[in-house]
Amino acid sequence: MLTRRPDARALALAIFLRRWAGAFSFSADALDSPETAHAGMTLLDAAQRAEQLAGDDPVIVVLSEAGHFESTPDGTARFVETVEIRHAVLRLIVGPTFDGGQVLAAIASASGPP
Repeated sequence: MLTRRPDARALALAIFLRRWAGAFSFSADALDSPETAHAGMTLLDAAQRAEQLAGDDPVIVVLSEAGHFESTPDGTARFVETVEIRHAVLRLIVGPTFDGGQVLAAIASASGPP
């Protein structure tokens, strides 16, 4: 069975989302906030979805064209966060309930040049 090698940019986006999920989880524990905990779980869902994105997926293409990925010498990538993307993530706490796919769409929509 042949499996597709994950796109380095998709993995970088997943790492970024998992870091935010960890921050939300820590905050939810400290604040005893179910809404914040739910946002963290949604970010974990988005990270899992991001890992599966192909290199030609519209989310990866939009973020790439906006310059949100840096290549590293070891063949991996790093996701470059901007204020606009940070705001899109933070809206998870105060906005309506999102699912992982909607989080990815919101991040792509918020992507401006880093």
